[in-house]
Amino acid sequence: MTHVLSRATAAIHAAETYLDTDAIPWKRVVLALLWVVYLFETYVMMRQYRLYSLTTPPKAVVEHVSHEDFLKSQRYGRDKARFGFVANALSHAMMLLMVVYNGHAHMWVASTALLNRLGMTPREPMTTAVYMIVSSLVALPLSMATSAYSHFVVEERHGFNKLTWPTFLADTVKQEALNALLGAPLCALFVMVVRWAGDAFVAYAVLFFIVVILFGSVVYPTVIQPLFNRLTPLPEGQLRDRVTALATQLRFPLKHLYVIDGSRRSGHSNAYFYGIVPGGGKHIVLFDTLIEQSSTAEIEAVLAHELGHWSYSHPAKMMTVSVLQLTLTLSVFTLFFKNSSLFRAFGFSGSHAVARVSYLPVLVGFELFNMVLKPTDAIVQFGFHALIRRFEYQADRFAVTLSRPGPTPAESEARRWLTERGPTEQAPDATVQDWVEKLREKADEEESYPDLLKRALVKLQIHNHPTLPERWSAIDRVQAALRKSQ
Repeated sequence: MTHVLSRATAAIHAAETYLDTDAIPWKRVVLALLWVVYLFETYVMMRQYRLYSLTTPPKAVVEHVSHEDFLKSQRYGRDKARFGFVANALSHAMMLLMVVYNGHAHMWVASTALLNRLGMTPREPMTTAVYMIVSSLVALPLSMATSAYSHFVVEERHGFNKLTWPTFLADTVKQEALNALLGAPLCALFVMVVRWAGDAFVAYAVLFFIVVILFGSVVYPTVIQPLFNRLTPLPEGQLRDRVTALATQLRFPLKHLYVIDGSRRSGHSNAYFYGIVPGGGKHIVLFDTLIEQSSTAEIEAVLAHELGHWSYSHPAKMMTVSVLQLTLTLSVFTLFFKNSSLFRAFGFSGSHAVARVSYLPVLVGFELFNMVLKPTDAIVQFGFHALIRRFEYQADRFAVTLSRPGPTPAESEARRWLTERGPTEQAPDATVQDWVEKLREKADEEESYPDLLKRALVKLQIHNHPTLPERWSAIDRVQAALRKSQ
């Protein structure tokens, strides 16, 4: 075993020596790789864009989507795709400028100078924190411009934008403040972990990121999200009654049920749950736009899909895959974070350097390494999207094969109340009264999840749900198999 480890260590050192040479034109290599990834992404986007030229809905949904709604959805998709081409091109141009003009080195020099002016010693962790803030501010103008155009032009044109300029500017300030108060210190802490661990930093860095992810899963919904959106408990009534019944049937550890004011920024709708700690309480969040656009039964079907993700442990699986991918990335990074030739190519050290440093900054090295790894990262992201797509189909299948919960006590009491007293008399319980008021609108209350989910997906399609035809067809196949087995 010792012999194997010795040979592996020797091979790693040999690879480090082989890669650390000025004979490799690192800057030209990175520029070429950036172009390869940009052209590949543009090709994929072009393939998607062609779908928006269709003038009739796919056969799977042609009977369920009006021609007018389909054309509206297509126009929205075309506009978003066109803007995507422009935004992607601007981002690519920004990266090229950063590479050609040694942007990372200039930002490191600016960070060091800022600390010196403040009378602080520019040690690496502190300089890293300031560097993160400086790099965020450098990227801010382009980020603000593309975000503003997306909201106030593209989304506004199609009636989805609810964001105001004061809210947009306030959100930007909050995001930059969070980057300075949380992001920058975490990056500095990452550098400290790597320096402390030395050549064995991979295991410690992975553990560090796992702790950060778990910490973020607790802090985000309780501290960060309330800075941007208001979460209020879902009022007592028919919807809360049905969601609780579904959670009880699945033994989902529902702790809180919230409504989020998504309409404050957008007309798009969504629903999700959070709570990553195994065995801990979970929280379901419904967008107010979803409640406005869908019936109670349709929302119940959407949540059956979301709870399918929980049943299949999709969040835990995604986290596991992410940790494995991070471990592999950091393992390869060990070959680069001491690579002097890579740093020299981008303006660090050397006689003509922009930044003359006595050490090779860890975070900058990680950023340069990621540019070298850009094509691989694109492939990994493609794999992640394929995995997420698979998870969506699994969650659909879970919802389709699930039996709806039977009548709740409040629903049964409302039916008795209607029979014995009539709809004009007020029930003493708020939930029962809500059932009384809505039982006459029960067109979809007896439907199964397959029909409800398909109808809900149609509504989401109008609000940009690109995989609807494939998901609809998959639901039909599962539904047909269920009918044969009965």
